[in-house]
Amino acid sequence: MAKKKQRAVSSEIEKLMREWKRTGKMTTSRATYRPRTKREAVKQAAAIAYGKHGLGRAGRRRKKRRR
Repeated sequence: MAKKKQRAVSSEIEKLMREWKRTGKMTTSRATYRPRTKREAVKQAAAIAYGKHGLGRAGRRRKKRRR
């Protein structure tokens, strides 16, 4: 993965974790997630960030639909 994409994913995860610490939930344009533990929150934040940037399983699904 290119450094630019990795930085973008990392900053997105940080943003989502700050939001979770402040409010207890993570909001995207599609859904609101309410992970109960920090471990669950990190996993969910990573999934959201990778999907948003077209990486990982969620990103691959998203790319297929656009064709």
